Amino acid sequence: MDELKDWHKRVKAHGSKEIHPSYLLTLDKVPEALNKFNNLSVQNKTEAAIHLALKQIIDFDKRGQNRVAYIYPFLVRNGNKITSKISIISPQIESKTDVIPYRQACLRASQELIDMILSHRAKKIRIVDEDTPGAYLFAKTKNEESWLFPKLASLDSEISNLVRKGFAPVPPIPIPEFTEDVIHYAKEQKSVVQILPDYHIIVDELELNEDGSFKRQPEIINQYRSQVDGLEKFIEIHLRKLAAEIKYDSYIEKMNEFHAQHVVAVAHGRRQNSDKAKAMIELVESFPFEKASSNYGKRVKETTDLSIKILKKLLVEKDQIFDRKDESVYVKIRKQVMDRIPEYTKNNNVLMRIDFPEEIVKMGIKEEKRIEDLSNRLKNDVTEKFSYHEFKKENGGSIFYIVDHGYMSAVLHKLTAHANDSPEYKRQLDIAKIINDKLSNPKHPELNSKLRPEIIVKLSSDMREMDRTHQEKIRNQEFQKKINIPAGLLSFTASILIFVTASYYLRSLVPVVFGVPFSTIIGVMAAYFFREKSNDELRAEVLASGKFGSLGTDHHSSGTGNFGMIDMPGDKAGIGGFFGTSSSKTGSTSSSKGDTMVSESNEKKEAKILDILRAADGLVFPKKFNKITEKVMDLKTMRKKIYGSLKDIRRRNLTMSKERDDNKVASTVEFALVQSSAIINFPDEIAIKTMPNTLYVLKHDLKSPLFREQLADSYREEMNKKKFDKKLVKYYTFLINTIEMEYFKYLPKKKL
Repeated sequence: MDELKDWHKRVKAHGSKEIHPSYLLTLDKVPEALNKFNNLSVQNKTEAAIHLALKQIIDFDKRGQNRVAYIYPFLVRNGNKITSKISIISPQIESKTDVIPYRQACLRASQELIDMILSHRAKKIRIVDEDTPGAYLFAKTKNEESWLFPKLASLDSEISNLVRKGFAPVPPIPIPEFTEDVIHYAKEQKSVVQILPDYHIIVDELELNEDGSFKRQPEIINQYRSQVDGLEKFIEIHLRKLAAEIKYDSYIEKMNEFHAQHVVAVAHGRRQNSDKAKAMIELVESFPFEKASSNYGKRVKETTDLSIKILKKLLVEKDQIFDRKDESVYVKIRKQVMDRIPEYTKNNNVLMRIDFPEEIVKMGIKEEKRIEDLSNRLKNDVTEKFSYHEFKKENGGSIFYIVDHGYMSAVLHKLTAHANDSPEYKRQLDIAKIINDKLSNPKHPELNSKLRPEIIVKLSSDMREMDRTHQEKIRNQEFQKKINIPAGLLSFTASILIFVTASYYLRSLVPVVFGVPFSTIIGVMAAYFFREKSNDELRAEVLASGKFGSLGTDHHSSGTGNFGMIDMPGDKAGIGGFFGTSSSKTGSTSSSKGDTMVSESNEKKEAKILDILRAADGLVFPKKFNKITEKVMDLKTMRKKIYGSLKDIRRRNLTMSKERDDNKVASTVEFALVQSSAIINFPDEIAIKTMPNTLYVLKHDLKSPLFREQLADSYREEMNKKKFDKKLVKYYTFLINTIEMEYFKYLPKKKL
């Protein structure tokens, strides 16, 4: 006590406001400190004497009611190991001293090592003997008898053992407060599971294979197996002995039956199965302990009761391991995805496409409900941290384009640079611009945060230059489409040669003087006349000529009978009648009219075609559908749907309602739909007899990136179903490639 008083005076003289356990007297320093007291005999300085004195000053026998000192451990490193030191606290300044600050200081100083212990135990579970997993639960009693101690498997016991080592070489004294404090801290960290108030199990990190199976047995399973094996060995010796003492032969028979059914007849890997545990609990609980009134019987009852309590709780926790498995799977997937997104964005500078349910399925989870729940959690976590754009799939699911917005300018720069090289990059550029607009207004604090300012400025400048160059290139291309320079030059050259020849024969410069401007005009006119005409211009010329019949016949030459024919022999009004002009075999009437009349006629025809299209496209190409492939059809299917919808088409369109001939109405509607459709023809080497070799899809549908993506995904699913049929795989591959990569060939070119 004198040494403790002096020690605390030195701590106070140190002047530190915070208490640290390193300032306190520890048990390992007591023998050295006592050496300066010459009035003490050698016997009073021994470990046994120190142990006795320590018990007296902490009032161990009366549980600290009149203690004058307090002991509490703290953890320290000893090389690669963690051990404890026992601090002794007794300031002796006031009549009463609050020990809580000292207790908190020691725990606070130990916190880092406590975290290390919990982390280590979570990663490395206790290794048990496969044949006798409960062997470590047995220990010798004072009578040298092997006895079952179920709590030896608990984390509480491990912590107590760590504290016991801090007393060496002095005999240990229990300090339950430290164990309670550590367990309380572990509970706050959600690092332990409570089995009993003084029995806790570490929450280990489940290690899983790629298919979702366990790489190693979880801690809860090891605990369960140990307790089952320990109780089995214990009752086999002690309950059998107790039953023999009270001459309970029928119970011995029950034990023999249990042993034969659940021990002898069970395969090696099933020796601690749930059925055995439940049968053993029932067997123990059926024993009449009231007939065994000896101390031995009471000890056996106490041990079996405790073991059964633990075992029942472990059975419940064991059944919940799959919930923890799901959580462990989710944590693993989440880490992989969250780490992959910034890495992918940084290395590729493009958007990352993620299908969240697919990410969950990869880990071997098959139940739809679990897949849905985990994918929703993953989606929420990812979209909370990263920027995204969502596309709805045909089946109701979604595809997400994710980007780490810290690299947004770099992504936009690359997509802008390659947008003209790939339709996929073009689509991603459109999405990236949408994401960037959302991040810019108001500005996201992490936008371009992973790029240096000078890099951002350079990338922005490059993008503006690329946009300017691209627009200029488009203008040049459009200009070249408006005039045919080779044709103009050829016409100019031919004309000027004629005038030069005339000048030579006439021996006069007059033909040359007049020939140059005239040849220039001829060249310009030829360049304009022989230019590449757009689809709209070609259509206008066809409409102006009045030859709808020939156009329809050319396109539908494969048809039979009158179907597909626009002009009907002997009829005074073919399709031209629907568009407000009379048609003849030569079309000479319409061609003889003036330019004004032709222009007005063309506009009327275009308007009526659009009216027919509005009336028919929603009926033939459905706006509401079960599968998106219903919006793609062959000619036979289109005709069938047209005939099936004639009544509704007539009701929607006044011009159609006046015509009684169904074939003419159907032909007209078909013509309007075909003119507004992209026609995909399969090459002969890909075409299959059992599949349509010409498909029609409305151009305004094909323009939509979302429609193309959903359609391609749908065909990709069909291809996966037929993946063993090489011809069908080739067929679908061509179709998917056309939809995703070459769709622009089927769309009208934009005009500036």
